[in-house]
Amino acid sequence: MLSNEYREAIVEVLDILDHTRKEDVDKISPKFIEFLRANASKTYKPQLDHSKKISDMRLMHKTRVILAIIYRKYWCDDNQRNEFDRILMENEINYQKKLREKYNPDTVFKNKKK
Repeated sequence: MLSNEYREAIVEVLDILDHTRKEDVDKISPKFIEFLRANASKTYKPQLDHSKKISDMRLMHKTRVILAIIYRKYWCDDNQRNEFDRILMENEINYQKKLREKYNPDTVFKNKKK
């Protein structure tokens, strides 16, 4: 069962797809679209400004994640997918580096010794 946050994100994704070119939406697996529709929140009403680019919209984090999955799986060619994967890997490395700096056991317990 999906969390309420994911259900609301799915509503935002479906709203964006409703405002996306039909030929792009047709590239997405019908089973995936069916999954989104079946799991969308029945009560959440997104208030997206479709006059803006997606990158400028105030989207939930999980909405951006689902859109990234759709982009990578259905809309990228091989070159775009490789570049996207490279960017994701760089982001993950940077994120892990920040976590190590923040939660490094050597420095976390350093202040406790004093």
